[in-house]
Amino acid sequence: MTTLIKIFIIITTLLPLSLFASEITGEIPKVPNVIGAGNVLQIVMGLFVVLVIIIGTGWLLKRYGGMGGVSNANLKVVAGITVGQREKIVVVQAGDVQVLVGVSPGNIRALHVLDKNIDTENQLKVGNTTVEKSSSGFVNHLKQQIKNREES
Repeated sequence: MTTLIKIFIIITTLLPLSLFASEITGEIPKVPNVIGAGNVLQIVMGLFVVLVIIIGTGWLLKRYGGMGGVSNANLKVVAGITVGQREKIVVVQAGDVQVLVGVSPGNIRALHVLDKNIDTENQLKVGNTTVEKSSSGFVNHLKQQIKNREES
């Protein structure tokens, strides 16, 4: 009984192969050349378009702040300085309060809450000198630089 089942399974698996083999009696059709100059150019242009889309999307996300969601209008970094290879000290303004924060790769710690807020809106840092901004910022900056050179 088991021998009969084995023979039946072998015949049913080989039967479709024999049907396909009997159909191939004529010439084998030639496969067209798929790798031509036009196809290669089309592939390269497609890859170029994909790269432009990826780079453009990255630029847009960087330019307009990522995914949006929660607005960060009341939270901003006012000033910062690097104190080590991967450590920074930054002044973060949350609403009307400014906090001195230490930032390292695995740790963020509030160091001090500032009593008086740092005003960076009306200052311009050039080299080691801080110059006050005004409506005609370039003129005042030029006057300040001329005065600094005369004093030196």
